[in-house]
Order: sequence, then structure tokens, then C-alpha cells
Amino acid sequence: MSLKKKTPTRKPTGPVRPAKASTPGGPPSGKRKSPPEKSFDKRDHHPGKPSPRGRASSSARKQRPERSEEEVFRTPESATGRPSSRRNNASPEKTFGKKDHRPGAAPPRGRASAGAGKPRSERSEEEAFRTPKTTTGRPSSRRSNASPEKPFGKKDHRPGAASPHGRASIGTGEEDEDETFWAPATPNDRSFASFLKPLIPATVFPETQSILHSSPLAHLDYSVELQVKDQGLLAFWKQHRLPGHPEQVIRSPRARGYRTTSKRKGFLHGSTLYLLLGDKGALPKNRQYFTASPLEPKEHEIIYRFLQQKLSEPAFRLIAGHLNYLIIRGGYTEQAVIFNVDLMNGPLIRKMKLLGGHLQKLPVPVSAAFVYLDPSKSDYYLEAKRPAETLHFKKLFGPDQLGATYGDCRYQFHPTSFSQINESMVETMLERAKELLAPAPDQSLLDLYCGYGLFSHFLAPAYRQVLAVDGEGPSIRAAEANSRLNKHRGGQTRFLAHRITVGYLEKTLPPPMPDEVILLDPPRQGTLPGVIASLARRKAKKILHIFCGVDQIPASLREWQTNGYHVRRIAPLDMFPGSANLEVLVLLEPKA
Repeated sequence: MSLKKKTPTRKPTGPVRPAKASTPGGPPSGKRKSPPEKSFDKRDHHPGKPSPRGRASSSARKQRPERSEEEVFRTPESATGRPSSRRNNASPEKTFGKKDHRPGAAPPRGRASAGAGKPRSERSEEEAFRTPKTTTGRPSSRRSNASPEKPFGKKDHRPGAASPHGRASIGTGEEDEDETFWAPATPNDRSFASFLKPLIPATVFPETQSILHSSPLAHLDYSVELQVKDQGLLAFWKQHRLPGHPEQVIRSPRARGYRTTSKRKGFLHGSTLYLLLGDKGALPKNRQYFTASPLEPKEHEIIYRFLQQKLSEPAFRLIAGHLNYLIIRGGYTEQAVIFNVDLMNGPLIRKMKLLGGHLQKLPVPVSAAFVYLDPSKSDYYLEAKRPAETLHFKKLFGPDQLGATYGDCRYQFHPTSFSQINESMVETMLERAKELLAPAPDQSLLDLYCGYGLFSHFLAPAYRQVLAVDGEGPSIRAAEANSRLNKHRGGQTRFLAHRITVGYLEKTLPPPMPDEVILLDPPRQGTLPGVIASLARRKAKKILHIFCGVDQIPASLREWQTNGYHVRRIAPLDMFPGSANLEVLVLLEPKA
């Protein structure tokens, strides 16, 4: 047995340090291990590729002296999105500047958004007044976390986006034209507004900028306004070389204070709620919390001013932080209030019910109040693309339906259904439509885009039968229910729920009825492509096409002419006094 020679061990001369337990794959024990987040050893992944912890490799990171000014001014946040006290963990996804990325495109990681280093004095007024919110969407007291998603300016939505059900959502009214009325005209501008502006007397000016943009003709005497619209429509017709000659514009019984549907955009700045008209004139440069409109009834102003003050109180700040729009609908004797919000939960509903109790004590009659959920914060204040039916709409108090009576016809409809904003003019429009169509007992009426059955029920006693169609939703269900309310008037009505497309008209809609007459009242953006040609193939004896926007008339009339119809009469109605628009009824007949 051989004995091995032992090697003498050297005694340490300095103080003995305790040995550290080695980790698998790590450095030998006894060696100092640098913190993992500051390690400069080469990792087993490509430079710039995100590590399993979501951080780029150290070789792809910049040294502190090489950081750009944009990176220095990032908002310090942790990976959870909460504010962090560590300056070296600034999140690259939250900057002080406004994000500038395309819709639907993710912002590039590791780069600050453009304009992050702008000084406070160079920021635009819209950026300065953003709603302070945290990532949960609730109001926050931190000014540095102001949300870039609620500026005063209007969102860049396409005007008149088509509803999936064939009827435009509430909110696609004449506001778009009014807000751009005073914008500089382009050389090729042939819109109706471009013919009105030169006719306005230069010596007459509106009282305030807000009225100038929200109701561009409301500062005129109504007789002068009607002359301007008459001359402007004739010039528009002549410039576009349209057939026929427009009749004189029929005046509205109410020239001002007529709007039975109004809205205000809600914006919480600090502890104060602003209720804005939603256009450039409503920007609070003079710190006006609310601007009245000469086109709305006085009762609307009282309700808006009350809600602006109440929602600015701490007790109702939760509602103000989630408010998109305040909407008032109804008639001239009673109103209903709709709160368009981006969140609907238990605490919010409880606050809403408390607020509803205050609403019922106002000196003006508020018959009902509702909560409408729109998490998309759409510019269309009653958006057609709604969330799940079980959660999108809730009644706070009052009846489920709104009501109206025209002549001996009674109607009820859902608070989100489309209805004419000038209640004083509806009976005039119904009578003019009946005069143009001249119904006979042996004729049948096809009513397209019928809504809650406004024309169908009014004209039903004069026709053999009425077949009415509109998109699936609360309006067509209300139309069916209104048959029972008007049963005493006689007439046979049938309602079908379907979006009005070429495929539906050609394959599903019943064939033409005997001596068929067609009435169509489409939304502002008009009919879908091919619908007019498909209707022309039904060979109707008369067609009454109702336009709620003058600028949509030229293209539609040319399509009717191409498909064998000519213009018989043109009857304009001043459905929107004070605005740069008209409702126009055009009667068409087959060419000889």
C-alpha cells in the first residue's frame, strides 16, 4: 500500500471571507457575482433580442453617456405599469409627449415618442388640457400621467361611418358640416356650404365664436337665413347641372330653440367638468364650463348647467371621469337624459342613481334617465356598434320608451333610436311626403330605412298595404309595437328586420307588390353601392327619395337617371334652422 504525499496548505494572510454556495452553471464559489441586471457577460441570445425577462441583452443596451435626450425624459415606471421610484428603470412605453403611431400599429420598443423632450411652453393647447387618468381609466391627481386619449379636438373618424344595420348611428347629424362651415374653401369646393357663405351679409356677425362654429347661420334673422338658403340651393343645383328646379324652402315653425336632441362632450380637467359642443369654438380658452346653443330649448340649458355643477362635485367625480357624452332627448314638454360612459360597474351605477334622484327634483321635467356604455369613446354619441346587449344600456328611472304624437298618430321608440331633431317640423314633413306621393287605395308602399315606422304608420290608411324594412335593432321592434298603438287608424303594415343591401333586395325581399310605390329615407351617408340600381329594377310607379344632406343629392340623382327615372318635383324643408343644411324630398318617376 503506497502512501500519497500530502501537499502543505498555505495559510491565508488576510481576513478569511466565508465561501458562497455556487449555483449550477454559475461562477465558482468564492468569486464575487455581479447583480444580474448589470452583468456584462455574454448571454445565449442574439443582441437586441428580448431576453426571457423581457429585457434586451446588455450588448444591445446603450451606455449611460450615450443615451439620447428622449430616453432621459421617459416617465419612470416599473414593468407593471405603476409609477416607480427607480430612475434607471424608466419605461420606454410612457413618455411625456404625445404618442405618434399609426392606429393599430405597436410603437417601437426602446424609442421615445416624437416630441417627448418638448418644453411645457411649446406644447399645444390640446395636450395641455388632457384628462388626467391612470392606466385603469380612473381620474388621477398626477399631472404627469395625463391621458392623451381625451383632447378637446374632435377625433379623426370618417364622417358618416356606415352602421352595420343600415341606419346611421345617432350623432351623424348636421354637426360635421357646421363645424367646417367657416374653414377656408378649396378651389374645387362645390359643397352646399360653399354657396351659402358668399350670400351671408358681411355686416352681420355672430355673438360668440362657439355659436359661429356650432350653428353658423343662427346669428341671422330667420327671414334672411331662408333667403340665403333659397339662393344657395339654386346656385348649387345649377353648378352641379342637376335636373328640375327646387321649390321654395319651407320654413320651420320654430326657427331657434327647436332641437329635441342635443349633446355635450364631457371632459374632466382637474376637479372641473367641461361640457363642450365638440368643435373648435368650444375650446375653453376663456374657461367657460358650458356653452349654450341658440338652437336648443331653454330646458336643455338648465339641465346641462345643473349636471356640470353636480358632476364637478367630489361625490360624483367618478361619473365625470368616465363620461363621454351627455345627451338630452325627448320633446318640448319633457326630456330624457342619457349618460354615455366608457365604463359600467356597480359603484358607477350607484352614483348614477343618486344623481338621478337630484335630476327628478329639477324645475324642468326630466321624465327618464339612462346609462349607455360605449368603451370605444366614439364620436358618434350613440354608437351603432354596441357592446353586448346584456350590458350596454341601463335605465336609472322613468319609462323604457320615449314617445311622440304627430296628428292622430302615436309613436314610441327606444331612447337610442334615430328620430328627427326638429319635432316642430315633423308634421310638415309628413304632410309634404303625402302630397308628393298622392297615395291611392289600389297602390302598395315599400318603406325603406323605416326606423320606428314614422312614415309607414302615417301613410298606411291611404295604401292597400305597407311593407317596411330597416336593420335589426330597437327601432324596427318599436315599429312593430307601434302597429298596436295605431290600429284604430286602419291600414295593413308589415315590418322586416334586415340590413338594406343589394343582396337582400335581389334575393330575399319579396317581389314587387301591385302598383308599388317606394319611399326611402336613408342615413346621411346615403345608400350602399348598387342599392339604387336594384330598386330601379322593381319598376315602381313613384319613388320618393328623402335626403338629409344636400351634398349627397348629385351622385344619387345621376344614378336614378342612369337607371331610367327622372326628377318630377324637389321640395326642400328647413329641418335644421341655423345650420348649413336642408332636408330635401325628391319625387322621381319612370321615364316615358
